[in-house]
Amino acid sequence: MIRIIKKKFNQIILIFFIYVSIFGLKKFTSFNSNLINTSQNKISTETDVKIDNNTEFSMVLKKKKIIESPEIIDEQPFDTANYSNPDFFTDSNVDELSLNLSLVPISEKILFSGIPMPKSKPLPEINNYSKHISLSIKSKKHLKKILREYCKDIYQQNLVYELVFPEIDFKVKDNLKLSFSDKNGYEILAELNIFKNNLHAVNARINDFGNFISQYVIAPTERKITRHRITVYNSISASLQNLKIPKKIVENFINQFSFSIDFQRDINDGDMIEILYEANYTKNNTLVGEPKLLYSAMNLSNHKFELFNYKLQNGKVDFFDSAGKSIRKSIMRTPISGARLSSRFGMRKHPILGYSKMHRGVDFAARRGTPIMAAGDGRVTFAGRNGSYGKFLEIRHLNGFSTRYGHLHKFNNKIKKGKIVKQGDIIGFVGNTGRSTGPHLHYEVKHRNRIINPMTLKLPSRIEVVESEMPNFYANISLTRERLATTPISSSKRFVIKEN
Repeated sequence: MIRIIKKKFNQIILIFFIYVSIFGLKKFTSFNSNLINTSQNKISTETDVKIDNNTEFSMVLKKKKIIESPEIIDEQPFDTANYSNPDFFTDSNVDELSLNLSLVPISEKILFSGIPMPKSKPLPEINNYSKHISLSIKSKKHLKKILREYCKDIYQQNLVYELVFPEIDFKVKDNLKLSFSDKNGYEILAELNIFKNNLHAVNARINDFGNFISQYVIAPTERKITRHRITVYNSISASLQNLKIPKKIVENFINQFSFSIDFQRDINDGDMIEILYEANYTKNNTLVGEPKLLYSAMNLSNHKFELFNYKLQNGKVDFFDSAGKSIRKSIMRTPISGARLSSRFGMRKHPILGYSKMHRGVDFAARRGTPIMAAGDGRVTFAGRNGSYGKFLEIRHLNGFSTRYGHLHKFNNKIKKGKIVKQGDIIGFVGNTGRSTGPHLHYEVKHRNRIINPMTLKLPSRIEVVESEMPNFYANISLTRERLATTPISSSKRFVIKEN
């Protein structure tokens, strides 16, 4: 018997598990049927069994869901509570009945109320100003003293101090402006204007809750017209810089006259320079933005040059003489500012080789790194090393002209062969490369492969005021001369020591 049990042990175990599975399945099905019968959602099922001739049957199950109606709750009166949180407030009162609820562009940000989100927080409107006080705050201690005098309580003193102290510039005159208004018969501090820096000021206004709403605004500036008359000896750039004239004005002045004047040969002792320009200044007399050169003149011993700033009808702004001709020529005579003419065009004894040799250009001695300008519009045909010229650059212009620049320290980063340049663009910097005794620029002008002396080059003006525009141009000249006559001279009889 034991042997039979050992041989059939596996089969006995299998029969046992089958029995347990069948027993558990029956209990599960009986529990599921009881759960369905006792559920809150009462379901009645009707089953129809249809047997056709092909012994195929189908079960049709119909479900009917009985929805119990909710209990009716007796109506009770409700009281609405009006609650306002003082920690949250708005700066403006909105009448929802008068809102325009039309469609808002899809690009706008929309608040939950359907109103477009404002780009900046609006400042409260104040119309009943009673007085304004302008103050020059010198220190932190001075600021606290002023606030104790003009603020109504300690809370407002601390509030205004935390707003003003991080923003104010103590070095500026009239750096704080207080504005007061009448409210319920009392005079209160309603607005603050704080001078922050050369570009921005802070405007703050009080709202209905006693807090200040502030915004950065553009700092107020004053437009001034300045006139200088200078007597020079040899060095024009030094005389202009010593007068603290804005760098942009000095560069513009030298650039305009470099088309027609040789600053080394044409200027004699006692010649006069006159400049009229306008610029925006802040309260601390700091220049903001770019100044504008209105008029410039050079009164030489045998001739007087005048230039007027004028905007053409096509929108182009340039400098013209009194006859309406532009000072700009197709090629500049001196493509470098602040330099000294150290060697002229023609035969000379070479300083290194020691014998006479034709000098095919002119040399301008200047400090290493002095910017070099393109003498005219054109295309760079060569940029690299060229024997005794060292670092060398050549530009081809219209009408068969080309200009050449030698002994450069380095080229501008954007300069390479094939690059198109405009007149006045910085193309390189003065150096001492190649066969050279010191830092200078060797400048050549060629026309159809013929070398020309740049100092004697005479070219027609590039732009002229058309005949139909001349009345407007003459009116602009009259206005400029009137400004010149009514503007006092800032510095007169200014002399610069002649350089050896």
